[in-house]
Amino acid sequence: MITLNLNDQVIKSLSRPELDILKYAYENTEALLTMTIQELAGAVSYSSATILRFCKKLGYSGFAEFKYALRAELRRTGPEISVQSGHQFTTGMLIDTISSNIQATSKLIREEQLNQTFRYLDSGCPIYLWSPGGLASVAVEYFEKLLLSIGRQEVYFVESVRMFEHILRSRTGPCLLILISTSGKYPTTIRLGKIAQVNNIPILSITPYANNEVAELADVNFRFFSNERENLGAEFTSRLPVFFVINTIIQCYLRYKEPSPADGEGGGYAAFI
Repeated sequence: MITLNLNDQVIKSLSRPELDILKYAYENTEALLTMTIQELAGAVSYSSATILRFCKKLGYSGFAEFKYALRAELRRTGPEISVQSGHQFTTGMLIDTISSNIQATSKLIREEQLNQTFRYLDSGCPIYLWSPGGLASVAVEYFEKLLLSIGRQEVYFVESVRMFEHILRSRTGPCLLILISTSGKYPTTIRLGKIAQVNNIPILSITPYANNEVAELADVNFRFFSNERENLGAEFTSRLPVFFVINTIIQCYLRYKEPSPADGEGGGYAAFI
């Protein structure tokens, strides 16, 4: 899986066209390596100048250096299988898509995000989880159950919007709000995030890799990569990386809590991510 110098700061700096170019690079890596900048511009329907800006934001001097780095990374990690559409779709392609999305998501998780999350978990403050419904609610319920299973107390999945608004406005002590959104654009989720922000309640969010308002509201934002365009009628395809993020948080937290052989304290999770 190509990494392309991705980190949260770089992703936040990318415009919508540049995010589309990033997605194309993930999904068509081998084809891109044979293209000129003009050919890529035609494939993504953006100008050569936009592609150059994209390359420079990723830290490369231009398109040629970007392709050189891409080719080197591809040699290191092995070839990607591009996702086809329509009648060309097969079960194997779906598996490849899911695998690629999860691998790409793993590259977006940073140690500083996990450290901040662990501080929230260690604080013992109440944790409130919200999702707008659908399969995202399954992910929220899963997160809740995992937190309770590792002994974290005061974890609440609140489904009523009115009750959630009351809780956020009336809290007097520390707490944490966890928002999971598969679009980052749902109005109710954004409204709850803004209420929490006004009341100085920290927010941890899990959202798509593209810039979105829910991510901007969060103190800690975990991004996941998914191919929304090629969902092929299977909504869960874009949700599996969300479960991967949740599992990574929990697994790394458990590793973090294990005593280190060197000093007897937690923190031995860095090699896990």
